[in-house]
Amino acid sequence: MFIVGIDLGNEYSQVCYYNVAKGEPESVAFQMPAANLRVPTVVLKEYGKDNGWMAGEVALSCNTLGEGVLFDGLLVAAKSGAKVEKKNVSVMPSQLIRVYLTFLLQSAKRAFGSDEEPDVICITTDDYCEEILDVIDEAVGLIGISKDKVIYSGHVESFVYYALSSKPELWKNDNVVFDYGRDGLVYCRMATMSDMGRRIVMSEKIDLKEVVGYTIDMDELEEKLLSVSRELFDRKLITTVYLTGEGFEGDFSCERFINFLCNRRRVFAGQNLYAKGACYQAFETRVGGKLKDFIIGCSERITTGIEMKICDRGVDKILRLVRPGVNWYKAGCSYDFIVDDCREVELFLSPVTGKGKKLLKIPLTDFPVREDKASRINVTLDFKSDSCCKLKITDMGFGEFVKSSGKIIEEDIML
Repeated sequence: MFIVGIDLGNEYSQVCYYNVAKGEPESVAFQMPAANLRVPTVVLKEYGKDNGWMAGEVALSCNTLGEGVLFDGLLVAAKSGAKVEKKNVSVMPSQLIRVYLTFLLQSAKRAFGSDEEPDVICITTDDYCEEILDVIDEAVGLIGISKDKVIYSGHVESFVYYALSSKPELWKNDNVVFDYGRDGLVYCRMATMSDMGRRIVMSEKIDLKEVVGYTIDMDELEEKLLSVSRELFDRKLITTVYLTGEGFEGDFSCERFINFLCNRRRVFAGQNLYAKGACYQAFETRVGGKLKDFIIGCSERITTGIEMKICDRGVDKILRLVRPGVNWYKAGCSYDFIVDDCREVELFLSPVTGKGKKLLKIPLTDFPVREDKASRINVTLDFKSDSCCKLKITDMGFGEFVKSSGKIIEEDIML
């Protein structure tokens, strides 16, 4: 079984595969020494060659030799959605990401020792937004990978899967990750709770880049890290702390900060947390079992279920349209219903905690009044984020017998 996790970054990326024999992900090294797991997120178009594309360190080397046009900032380009033009070369962002993802997958195949296509791929990225995900999804299609083999994840979600894949005693209380990169510090916290035989996982993410920016002054950095960590840890029971990001490498030497973290806590440092977390998520999705009783709520997940009141063969029922705990990207759905003495649609918003359940009534007064069972409507939900859902109700008429009025009711649902 070939399972791949990819941490796709704007400057650097990582890739790993699941080692079934070891029961854990194996990182792919791109340079000597093998400890260097990051590879630059760049591609190069060779001069005079229609299909002369390359990526990573080779692309940088060829650029130094003046052999082609180098493209970087691939995720920034994806977010803009505009065609990238450089030195008379014009290309869509999806094409650039296609080249780069192909390079990463080929690297994973070589490390895995097989030419077979992955059974499932999880791609995680820090800026988890619809614009970037749509471009990555288009690039996956250009490669020819079946869409049902690809999962999209954000860094918070990858952190959650990484933490939950460790020993239970490490996440019996809260887990924290400090991500200190060249843009500054980001803090994430994961907490779990039991609820009616289920384990609910919630998380928070705090951007501290303006408070703790990137610096080589260790004294200044240590004071800031100590200050924010003491405030964030106050009155919280934290079992495990993870440190990741370039800022914690090399000459990092804030001993008092490390001693504070290690006080009755386990502390781990490494640079492959997100890629391995994505790989764990891919494995869990494909094989499943370990987290089947978990409901994961984070910024990439929907924490409020959406249900609809319907009548099935004369019996009132509640139809679950969207269950809590699913990733919001591609969590949308579409259903057709026959209208029978119905002038409104009733939706129930059910938070994962079970508290604050809401009833929404969407009137159908704009639609033509017809005889019972002589109208059909389509109800579509399309998510733009974890907290914003677009509802669209369309008058479908009734086949060849009753033409559609063409009227549509649209409403934004804030979860």
